[in-house]
Amino acid sequence: MAWLRFFLISLALWLAMGPAAAQAPGKGPHVRIELIAETGDPAPGSDVTLAFASTPEPGWHAYWENPGDAGLPARAEWTLPTGASAGPLRFPVPQRLIIGGLMNYVYEAPFAPLVTLKVPADARAGDPFPVHVKLDYLVCTDQICVPEKAELETKLAIGDGAVPADRRIRFNGWRAALPRPLGAQASYQVDGKTFRLGVPFPPRPRWPAKAISSR
Repeated sequence: MAWLRFFLISLALWLAMGPAAAQAPGKGPHVRIELIAETGDPAPGSDVTLAFASTPEPGWHAYWENPGDAGLPARAEWTLPTGASAGPLRFPVPQRLIIGGLMNYVYEAPFAPLVTLKVPADARAGDPFPVHVKLDYLVCTDQICVPEKAELETKLAIGDGAVPADRRIRFNGWRAALPRPLGAQASYQVDGKTFRLGVPFPPRPRWPAKAISSR
């Protein structure tokens, strides 16, 4: 059902653009994506972080998990070894982009959603551990939107879970870009028809590099 919803909304957006959508500049993909595992030798019973290292073409953008007033988030369909499972996509902090009065939460620069892959405890050392995923996502410019697909794979092997130093540095950078909890609970009050919401704001908020633009 999620795929059907994605397809119908994507089709509606594409048709709504009229002839402009059929004249999208250049051939896709307009967002290049590489599937990277933090370790190529995951240990039995461990968690492995995977990254969708994504690079939008200049002038194009992809969407956050909450796309805003328009757009669609990415959807992943996994093919994994028996007993393995993949968690939800975890997206980095997006940019805010206003187009035609509509608020969008997007990525115009390189970004990397992360996924936690659980390796079964009965996996045996030396066994191959292939990972395959079909990714459906929407990319847009200020004028047109195009649904894109990517079929990605990485071939791992069960081992000791060692993480190369350069790979650890890269993944630590991607993790630092994820949203962080506020560290305190919000509160609310209801007074008749008035609803008040109090959200504790951190003393040093971390803003995206490009906080907001309007087009």
